[in-house]
Amino acid sequence: MTLLEDAEYQRLVQGLGESGDLAEGWRGAFLRTPRSLFVPDTIWIEEGGSGYRAARRQGQPGEWWAKVNSDDVVVTQLDDGATGGPGLATSSVSMPSLVARMLGHLDARAGHRVLEVGTGSGWSTALLCARVGDGQVTSVEIDGAVAHRAALALDRVGLRPRLLVGDGELGSARHAPYDRISSTAAVARVPYAWVEQCRPGGVIVTPWGTPLCNAGLLKLRVNEDGTAEGPFVDSVNFMWVRGQRPPLTGPGAGGVAGGVAGGAARASVSAVQPQHVFESVHAAFAIGLRVPGVRYHEEWSGGDPQGTWRLVLCDGEGSRAVVRVDGGVRQSGARDLWEEVVAARQWWDGAGQPQLTAFRVRVGPEGQEVRLSPPSR
Repeated sequence: MTLLEDAEYQRLVQGLGESGDLAEGWRGAFLRTPRSLFVPDTIWIEEGGSGYRAARRQGQPGEWWAKVNSDDVVVTQLDDGATGGPGLATSSVSMPSLVARMLGHLDARAGHRVLEVGTGSGWSTALLCARVGDGQVTSVEIDGAVAHRAALALDRVGLRPRLLVGDGELGSARHAPYDRISSTAAVARVPYAWVEQCRPGGVIVTPWGTPLCNAGLLKLRVNEDGTAEGPFVDSVNFMWVRGQRPPLTGPGAGGVAGGVAGGAARASVSAVQPQHVFESVHAAFAIGLRVPGVRYHEEWSGGDPQGTWRLVLCDGEGSRAVVRVDGGVRQSGARDLWEEVVAARQWWDGAGQPQLTAFRVRVGPEGQEVRLSPPSR
């Protein structure tokens, strides 16, 4: 790292402090562990929704450094490292502002024993080590190649946390109990193993979402009775843990783009404008809670995007709906997905259009429950 590049990173950290994203006590950890030390030589730059292209530290140093020292996500792997895939981002170094806010909610302190789910690049692992001591950190990564690169990066900076290759949903019971558990990948179901392995009074912070809207940051506190409960505290978007990834939708995911599969189509006309149903992350989040398994994407023709725009819904089990910009609806399968979505939107409107931070989750051995605060709602 040159003096100029170091100055750019210090300005990034200063900006995190000025914006309020950097919680008290974390500035030193960020300054001691520059992000660039954990980013591989090849990263992937998104090109206007048309896919990714490689940017290399040696070949495009200006672009590489600008991305690494920005408050932006850096994609480090496509398609779980396989070639010839659809070009899905499967590993990344998260936005520094999001990392800072998550660590602030985690409130890890010196001496705390921490479990991290998803080592990734190793940068967040290093930040935890700088805060609580590397002997207190256990980090689990499901991808062996990703874990190896992170281990090399951590070793180069003299940090030696306990690094494991395995399924982070299972945690690491051998090294429990933990005071804090932090996941760097989103879940739709909080694994109960995390609750079991966290001390009463301990904190679990994880991105959480539904197939329709992966947008919540959940902060749980573990109770003496073996349950955990807490609110959504922020709006974030993280890649899914591999075991809970929803199926792909859209062109390239199988089926005919814009078509309706799964039996005879049912035609109708919607009185609700489809382009306004998911007009905010809060609406989409609430709707996603009430339409289990449903995902959506948008399609249009480049020659006439306004006239050909359509919303496509599917549940991965054969039900599908296509809603055109003029309100025309075609549905097939066991579920009337568009009617479910419209009813969920009406419920959200009737509840006063609550933000996602108005919801909270309770996790127990029997599963999880999401409620609108107060609990009676």
